[in-house]
Amino acid sequence: MPYHDGVATARTDVTPNRRGTRSREVVLDAAERVMAQHGYEAATVAAIVKESGIPLSSVYHYFGSKDGVLLAVMQRGADRFFADLPDADERVGTPAEHLAAVLAALAVALADHPDFLKLLVVIAVQPPAGDAAKAHEVVTRIRGEALLRLRKQLAIAFDRDSRSKIVGRLARFSLAAIDGAFIAEQADSHVKLTQLLEHLPAALVAMEAALAASD
Repeated sequence: MPYHDGVATARTDVTPNRRGTRSREVVLDAAERVMAQHGYEAATVAAIVKESGIPLSSVYHYFGSKDGVLLAVMQRGADRFFADLPDADERVGTPAEHLAAVLAALAVALADHPDFLKLLVVIAVQPPAGDAAKAHEVVTRIRGEALLRLRKQLAIAFDRDSRSKIVGRLARFSLAAIDGAFIAEQADSHVKLTQLLEHLPAALVAMEAALAASD
């Protein structure tokens, strides 16, 4: 499901005109650069204003607060990340081969959007105090989209209903594995996401067989 800029994060009572939409994008680009270079805490409204060249009044007008900017950055990152993920409708090869292709595409998308998942993990673990409820809503929506996409590809791989209990368990296990591998890669420069996830397809095949046998 697509997410629209600022639906749950910025002020919803403001409808920007064409010039305002461009200004919003400039602010979000600037916030991304500041956070990528200096971290979230350094991304003050003053720093974002300086980097973007957009007046302070306009930043508050469209986003309400620093947290509003942050959540809008994260949601825009999710839109772009999911847009870059291929969405296959047919299985490619064996179940393991299909899942390996899905994970390879995921690794490419994460490489193209290096700050997206990093920011998502940070906000999930430590939501901004001022907008904790909105942060939870955005994180829940993004992870829900990820689970839906995983369910679809797992259902295709194993020729199952995407709504089945088995597919649901496989999807949550997959998402947890991806989260863990991503965090491990961030913490240790000697490991790579692709290496850590190399055996996940085979593990999922074995897990599906075990779940089917016990169902």
